Amino acid sequence: MFIGIWNIRGLVDHTRQVEVSSLISSNRLCCIGLLETKVPEAMFSSISLSLIRDWSWISNYSCAPRGRIWIGWNPSIISFEVSSVDAQVIHGNLKMLSSDIACYISVVYGLHTFTSRRPLWENLIMKSAALQDSPWLVAGDFNAIKDPSDRLGGSDRWIPCFDDFRQCLSMAELDDLRYVGCRFTWTTSYGILRKARKIDRVLVNSKWCQVFSFSEASFLTPGISDHSPMVVKVLNPVHRRKPFKFFDFWMDHPDFIPIVNQVWGMPDEGVPMFRLVCKLKALEGRLKTQQRILL
Repeated sequence: MFIGIWNIRGLVDHTRQVEVSSLISSNRLCCIGLLETKVPEAMFSSISLSLIRDWSWISNYSCAPRGRIWIGWNPSIISFEVSSVDAQVIHGNLKMLSSDIACYISVVYGLHTFTSRRPLWENLIMKSAALQDSPWLVAGDFNAIKDPSDRLGGSDRWIPCFDDFRQCLSMAELDDLRYVGCRFTWTTSYGILRKARKIDRVLVNSKWCQVFSFSEASFLTPGISDHSPMVVKVLNPVHRRKPFKFFDFWMDHPDFIPIVNQVWGMPDEGVPMFRLVCKLKALEGRLKTQQRILL
């Protein structure tokens, strides 16, 4: 499963529409979040339907003018159920129709001032409390940097308001998904006037890391926008048998020797090596069953 997020910086222009269609097809995306489309609501249906055949689309026009956030998905591959929409984020449940992959995703477009972004930080912190046991991916343009290393060029002044984003991520227990590609996701100008910032991010909670440990994000070259497109690769959960671990302190527990004696006293047949293997496997099963007692 591949999910894309891109601040396209305008989608009325046909050239940009072609770029989005190309991103979807070349990366085999089943879902995409488009930010800052600058498309009047009256043109939403015609432009979204022209991007790629038979996709479903939703937006946040009810909360923000000119389509700050669009989400599109292929309904033959995934289902996407919106849970809440506001001016800076759309939350929803995503599920693959052909597998057991299911997760919660949030597509973000942060506003441009410290004070206007604070409701977004509060929203993410509140949402995190309800999603501790669910894989959660939060991606988009946050219009904020986490620390001084996230910027290149321009003023190096750091003021207390810059800490809001980092504090939000700490309280919401979100961290960057492993990624490859561009370090800075937004650039402007060239030469000595060049500025670069890491304001576009793919964030995940700890449950995501457990369930989708083989996922990663790619930050591609900006192309027609001044923001890098983000592509998230999500693989099927790998179910492996957990190796048996024996802890030395178990031998000090008063029930340990009786358990071993019970297993070793069970009747068996076969050559000595076969009998030994059978007893060890039986002992492993008993110890796993009794772990809570031994711990």
